[in-house]
Amino acid sequence: MTNTNDLTPKTVCAECLKKTKIGYDDGGRFFMPHFKSINHVEVGYSRIITNPLTIFAEWLLAKFYALKDGLVALAAKLFPRRPKIYGKQMDSWLVGKIIFATQENVEVPIHHLPLEFWGRTKLGQWRKLSEGYSAPDGTFRLPFELRCARRFGIRSLRFEICQISHIYFKDGQANTVHNTFHCIKISKSDLIGMEYNLRNIPLCFWEYRTDVKNPRVVIKAHGKDAPQQYTEARIEAINEQMIPVELTKIKHLEQIKLDSDSITLAEIQADYPENLTVCIEKKLPGYTRGDDWFGERMMNGMNRGLFLPDTEEEGAYWMKYFGKHNYDSNDEYAFPDAMIKFRLKADGLPTPVAIKLRGPLNAINRDPWQERTFTPADGELWQQAKRVARVNGGLCTEVDEHFAGTHANLEQYAIAAYRNLRFSPLTTLLFPHLKEVVLINHTADGILLRQYIPSATAFTYEGLMARIVDVMGVMDWKSFQTMKPLSEAHSYAKAEQLFWDLTYQYVDYFIELNRKEIIRHWHEVFCFSEDLVNHSVPVFLSDTDMTHIDPRDRARFEEMKEYLTAQFCFDYDLPRQHRDGHLRTVSPLTLTSTLSPEQEKEEIQNLKKACTYMIFVATFLHTWANEHQYEDIGEVLYNCLGLRYGDKESGILAPESDLSIAPDLTRSTQMMWFSNLLSRTEYGFITRNEDHDINPYFCELLTAKKDEFAALGVIIEDIESRTNI
Repeated sequence: MTNTNDLTPKTVCAECLKKTKIGYDDGGRFFMPHFKSINHVEVGYSRIITNPLTIFAEWLLAKFYALKDGLVALAAKLFPRRPKIYGKQMDSWLVGKIIFATQENVEVPIHHLPLEFWGRTKLGQWRKLSEGYSAPDGTFRLPFELRCARRFGIRSLRFEICQISHIYFKDGQANTVHNTFHCIKISKSDLIGMEYNLRNIPLCFWEYRTDVKNPRVVIKAHGKDAPQQYTEARIEAINEQMIPVELTKIKHLEQIKLDSDSITLAEIQADYPENLTVCIEKKLPGYTRGDDWFGERMMNGMNRGLFLPDTEEEGAYWMKYFGKHNYDSNDEYAFPDAMIKFRLKADGLPTPVAIKLRGPLNAINRDPWQERTFTPADGELWQQAKRVARVNGGLCTEVDEHFAGTHANLEQYAIAAYRNLRFSPLTTLLFPHLKEVVLINHTADGILLRQYIPSATAFTYEGLMARIVDVMGVMDWKSFQTMKPLSEAHSYAKAEQLFWDLTYQYVDYFIELNRKEIIRHWHEVFCFSEDLVNHSVPVFLSDTDMTHIDPRDRARFEEMKEYLTAQFCFDYDLPRQHRDGHLRTVSPLTLTSTLSPEQEKEEIQNLKKACTYMIFVATFLHTWANEHQYEDIGEVLYNCLGLRYGDKESGILAPESDLSIAPDLTRSTQMMWFSNLLSRTEYGFITRNEDHDINPYFCELLTAKKDEFAALGVIIEDIESRTNI
């Protein structure tokens, strides 16, 4: 036990970090309730299986499917699909064209899809009659022997279109596994001439949604038409970590429904696992509400905020969180602009010296342009202003940095990659890091974008979607730079730079090793780039006529533009593409389908940076946001993402004891559940390499830097390999 005389902030924080660190060692129990699918998770009542009889029935059903899969595997062994192609005189052809299914009249071809033509005998044996790939223009022409296909012993014929299902490494070598995406049965009697024309084959293959402005993939029924599926191990991970938390939430919701007076916010907080701030407060009361902790978490916590130098005062910095002013919002929650002025202390950590709040602070005065400035000399008002800034910062970090900056940002790269990369070695570099993000984003559509945030913050769904598009309008791989450390104490910035450097080293090694094949299949890189650019959102404010808006709005837009540009390293001066009447945010990797020697140096350099950016966002950047969720938004009264106006003149400038501005009981338990979900259910780590899909060289590079990362507070074993929660 620690001696009370040793309770310095540094030792207490270290002890609490260790105590509240989330582990992954729960093996579960047979009759433990479980989710049938990650998409069954809900902010309210998740669809979980709790009845022991139902669990047993599910177990029997699982055994039935396992038996079925076993029989399929046995049949595959008894009747294997051998690579040998039957037939000698290839005198007939299967022809056609594979295109993306679209509501538009333009035909967009799907290139380089693996194609196979199979016959099955009356005894169940498989005979491969032909194989090939779709051409760059989507057409195919598979030769086969007509007589062989029409033999009496052939029972059925089928044309199969395949896709890459997953990547795995064995003995250091990458292996690509294909599965059947689409199958067309062909009648033997139809094969009567030298050519059988399957005509245009439209596929709903990684199709873009048309109902949203940012690039998203079409998923109508999760688990049925999704372009990917989670592994069983990933689903087991969420069951092991989340079911106890889910049951706690359900207990609270039932109590609130039956008698809301039977439970308090403090009891709700106590029922959930202790987080970092709760732990510290028990040992050092008031410390997490102090200026030192506030500055440290803004620099090195979940926020990892940008410190914009003050143009008028040397040594001063501003961190800005822009609220609901020009977004659709509700009338229950406050969300003013919060501008925090910092100076660095002798230890290199920031301390707040002023907070400016712009916008309504109570339900009485709704003037959107009112401003109030607070300093440490304001006593209790200073404490309350810090809470407002902390809550606003938490919401902006969750929406701007976490969802828009990692999830939505990465999905646009994932869709473009899976639509276009097949022959290129880039598949083995990128696919392990891009997989599953579209699945978790589909789940987030429900639980985050439609359910939780519109009910627990000032954003409506429409306002939230507009905010995401705006923020994505300043995200581009080409201009991205890592954060520059302000001091030796800026551990996040140093860790970010360290991870970027080793990721670039890995990407550079991989691309140089596979340079010849990458250039050979440059057409795929070109198509990837075109999809990426064409579907990226418009540059922030590029569609806004600034000459016809209120001067105050114009000034605020310019301020927001300046800060977001610095925050996300966007360069407005870079040449950009106009597509379909919009100035597109994402820069092209290339504008040519064939790489010439004159272009090679610049284009390969573009490719290296873009690939580094994708992997960096999917791994380190998302990990940081996720694993710090419960540390910084795991205590309702400390940071709840949304403060209610209440009915008093003081509004949100009130002490924590005023529960009228805190989330109600339902939102409080949902918030605790949600922060646990994000931090507690990770699966798929680089060095653990559970699915054997991460290049061993990347693991080696990261492991070699283990001590350097540890000195910066980063545990390399906890860095995710992909964004899937």
